[in-house]
Amino acid sequence: MKLATILTILLASTLAFGQKFEVSDLSASDSPISFNGTAKVFKAGTTCMVAMQNNSSQSLLAVKITGEVTSPQGWMQSTGLSYDGFFKEAGILPGEDFDIVGPGFFDFISHERTYINGVEVKPQEPKKDLVCHAEFKTQFVQLADGSTWGDYEIQKNMMARRTKDMAILSHLVEAYETGGETAFDAALNEPESKEVAYRLKETAPYYKTTVIDLARKRLAAAQKRQASGIF
Repeated sequence: MKLATILTILLASTLAFGQKFEVSDLSASDSPISFNGTAKVFKAGTTCMVAMQNNSSQSLLAVKITGEVTSPQGWMQSTGLSYDGFFKEAGILPGEDFDIVGPGFFDFISHERTYINGVEVKPQEPKKDLVCHAEFKTQFVQLADGSTWGDYEIQKNMMARRTKDMAILSHLVEAYETGGETAFDAALNEPESKEVAYRLKETAPYYKTTVIDLARKRLAAAQKRQASGIF
């Protein structure tokens, strides 16, 4: 067997299990988050996966990250992460890896149709000899004790969104408790509730629970944090 063939087989075997690549970190030097990349071969081609790691001694309550990564076709795809665990019982634990670009990320992107002058453009085929590149920047972090790091405007917008979502969750729970399923369904369909309602309906099956029980759980977690002075 020729050397080139052997090297090709070895490279394919390595990529099947995942080959590490360096992710450029554009964050400030005191960021509590780091990034790592893994190139892995799937049937549709090579996926450049990126994960963030919590290097803090506390859980992460909220995170805002932006960046870009090489797509299977070779161009740079913009992406990021907006995570808020205020309405959840636990955040991202110390030392935990959290996917920003996971195995199915580009499957979702590839299903989006592109049109030029009304004509659908066929997606490009994945590159065979793909080299992964990625750069990411942590813009904002809130730790479990309520302390924050990063962009104040992101923090201000997040606080405003939490206040709005808490009011909606309170309204939904109250509607159920006073009027049952009929009142609850009506409240879910109110224009101001639609965004929160959509998230509840999408998430409830994953946790194998009902929409109202998930709403109660989310509201209870937020109220507990607020009572301890975290917002």
